[in-house]
Amino acid sequence: MGEQVGVFLDTDIGDDIDDAWAVALCLRHPRLDLLGVTTVHGPTRHRAGLARWLVEASGKKVEVASGLPGTRGDDGRFLPYWAAIPESQQERVLKGRTDWLEFLKETIRLAPYEEVVLLTVGALTNAAALFGSGAAELKKVKEIVAMVGVIEQRAEPEYNAGCDPAATQAVFASGKSLTMVGLDVTMQCVLSEEDLKVFASSNDPLIERLMAMTEVWRNAHRRPDGTRPLPVLHDVLAALVIVEPELVTLKPMKIEVDEKGRTRSVGGTPNARVAIGVRAKKVMQRVREVLLYRP
Repeated sequence: MGEQVGVFLDTDIGDDIDDAWAVALCLRHPRLDLLGVTTVHGPTRHRAGLARWLVEASGKKVEVASGLPGTRGDDGRFLPYWAAIPESQQERVLKGRTDWLEFLKETIRLAPYEEVVLLTVGALTNAAALFGSGAAELKKVKEIVAMVGVIEQRAEPEYNAGCDPAATQAVFASGKSLTMVGLDVTMQCVLSEEDLKVFASSNDPLIERLMAMTEVWRNAHRRPDGTRPLPVLHDVLAALVIVEPELVTLKPMKIEVDEKGRTRSVGGTPNARVAIGVRAKKVMQRVREVLLYRP
């Protein structure tokens, strides 16, 4: 096993379920040292509550701060798996830091690593604000690993990239080392019903809470024919790539971001390493191994 990597996670946990799985993986992977979590986009206070509820069950002391609501503001929209938290616990997990930028700078500064990685799996609003702050702590940020974008040409941008196009443009133009893990590869990483049954049989408190969230999310998105969606582990793949880059094929590219947040490869000096292939079966194997391992 290689050395641990200090990671700061920025997430929009609460909509699609893969953010919750990514939080759990960051808490459990033996080579990922989760230093802190910030939330982004819309109802960030409730998003932070969801992350705290998972962190609690892990037994680790990882602080969570609610970040910027972004261009859409805190619209109070429904978070599909907030209802997984018992009402008696909801008020407690909503209490926490809101000075996200100071929290982030402080945590990076005090981290016992010469360099840390910023993992973004939501809108890039917080990341752009951090880089725009000119904070001295930025020197310790070795790399951004982002679940963002898609190389395949489409009329609409990938969701994270399109939430705050200006922020997406700013991060890709930041000059920081950037690894882009986009829909081209993440869509191939899907949990099966069999996988979910295995996880559901676990009596691990963290997995129990993760599965409670997953069940609420699946029921909230039940289709007209009665079937329920399976989790696509977009954000989990980005987390794994930090310490297991061999799970994907990475290619240096220059990525251009337009006014809508659409990403495309253009000629010129590369500004990102882009995942263009994935060992999907191995990824799913590693998810099971990491999350179900009990020392």
